[in-house]
Amino acid sequence: MKMCFNAYIWGLYKASEHGRRAIGRFSGLTPETTERNFGIGDYIWQLSEENERYWGTKELVFSIAGLVKEYAARHAVTNTDDASKLFESLIQSEILLEATNAEGKSAEFGRFGATQDFQEWLEAIPEVSFGLYLAYPDYFLPYLYQKKFHQLQALCDAFRIPLPPIPGKMDWRGRICYYFGINQSLQEFRVMHGLNPAEMCAFLYDFAADYLKQADRELPAPSKVWLITGGTGGNGDSEWLDQSDETSTKNWQGNIETRRGDILLMYCVSPRSCIHSIWRATCDGFIDPFFYYHSTIWIGSPIKTMPVTFKEIKDHPLLSQKGAIKAHFQGPSGKAFTVEEYQAVLEIMAAKGQDISMLPAIKQMTFLPDTELTSERDVEIKLIEPFLKKIGWQEQNWIRQMPVRMGHGERYYPDYAFGARTARGEESATMIVESKFRVQTRRELIEAYCQAKSYALRLQAKAMIIAAFEGVWIFRGQNGFSIDTMAHWNWKELEHPDTLHVVRKLVGK
Repeated sequence: MKMCFNAYIWGLYKASEHGRRAIGRFSGLTPETTERNFGIGDYIWQLSEENERYWGTKELVFSIAGLVKEYAARHAVTNTDDASKLFESLIQSEILLEATNAEGKSAEFGRFGATQDFQEWLEAIPEVSFGLYLAYPDYFLPYLYQKKFHQLQALCDAFRIPLPPIPGKMDWRGRICYYFGINQSLQEFRVMHGLNPAEMCAFLYDFAADYLKQADRELPAPSKVWLITGGTGGNGDSEWLDQSDETSTKNWQGNIETRRGDILLMYCVSPRSCIHSIWRATCDGFIDPFFYYHSTIWIGSPIKTMPVTFKEIKDHPLLSQKGAIKAHFQGPSGKAFTVEEYQAVLEIMAAKGQDISMLPAIKQMTFLPDTELTSERDVEIKLIEPFLKKIGWQEQNWIRQMPVRMGHGERYYPDYAFGARTARGEESATMIVESKFRVQTRRELIEAYCQAKSYALRLQAKAMIIAAFEGVWIFRGQNGFSIDTMAHWNWKELEHPDTLHVVRKLVGK
């Protein structure tokens, strides 16, 4: 869903009591009100027993937002270049943690970000960004999408705000500095539409977020099963999992290919070494540049199950052949399980008394109808459109028979266009589908391919599909389309959930 910034609607929002209140939340802030109003955390310094006696407390509390504001205030910032240099200087520095006791004696306890502790910086991006905003709101905006970067991506995509490419997992410095890249894109949008800093904050965290909010709905049917791990090194995961209920939700390290609704087997590592519960993915997998593990999912809707131990898994004739099991689940969380492997886990649970009828399942798809197909339109209605809906698209996402000028005043009509822009002379689409009744020979496939490719190139599409009674042919166009690199499945093959999941990764919503 693409949107444009609508000055009239924004004006109504600004004039409303709700809008004034939201804008006011970001005006006249101090480090203290920031922490109180936005849940920005403090930095806790645990004291040794000797220092505890001297200071009369077990820990000292430092406001990172306040310390960053003080640091920034010592630098003059009058343009974007100054802002960039300030941010670079801040990341290269170590922020002094100093306190004064009741007798007026001060002491230095350490430094935040000492020895370039990149993880410490990543976790503190909200605090750091607020400190910079408090000092120079015309050049820095607060970041409140920690562990929810996918929501910012959706917002920016909807309002056509370009985000820079996300740095690689091991590019720690690049990941920290990515905040400034985001900040620049948002500031350009702010200036373009004449918003002051507080208004831009209200736009990001109230107006746009509410505008994009969808009504709560049930999770879609699962398309894949993943095994995720927790409870490593006494990190508190196991205790949280034990206390979780149907309302529990949390971000977790997972596979980027996870899709909303997918089934998640929660495996607690040593000393438990067992499958503890079954969860559902509440969003698609995404990369969060400020999350230590990089690839992220959100989990919810847990069901506690009979534990399935690693020994039971290893002793199962099917599961014992799985590479991840032979490797004792070493490596990142988020390992793919086939439908058959998931069923094997359920059988172990059932043998221990688990009622598996209450557990989520992946249903076998059926595409080929009982009635005879006699035309191209039959193929569209009874095969193509149900297939598109199974991979996440809905009718409002496509345009049928979109008129496209192809030269000399002639018009052509791609059967389905997705992500379409229809402005005359500026027509475009992210994907097209060319439907045929039958594609029975290589020659017929080449003819359909040439026709679809001409539409895809004209519309600057990145993907195209040819679909007929014989199945679907999928082409990706990152480096141009080629008939030699297509992927093809017949409708019977597409009925298997694991195959459909692969297709959904290629061309799903």
